[in-house]
Amino acid sequence: MAEHRMFSQEIVETDKFLNMPATAQNLYFYLNLHADDEGFVGNPRAIKRMIGASDDDYKLLIANRLIMPSNEGLYMCEEVTKWGKIIH
Repeated sequence: MAEHRMFSQEIVETDKFLNMPATAQNLYFYLNLHADDEGFVGNPRAIKRMIGASDDDYKLLIANRLIMPSNEGLYMCEEVTKWGKIIH
């Protein structure tokens, strides 16, 4: 897990993001904080439980294409991959 994260205003200040419930927004931030530099999170359901987010919050992030399922069963956060492309 990376130690530093930046969040893009291009994502977190959009109407699409701000129209989501605060619990879904919180889940998005926590998933990003736990992602590696490639944007993969190995324990997204544990993070969801840890912060009290619902399955609907999780599904909303997928529906809004803010996180995506991967072939390995992990989840990729777009914010992290965008950041990774900038620093690499």
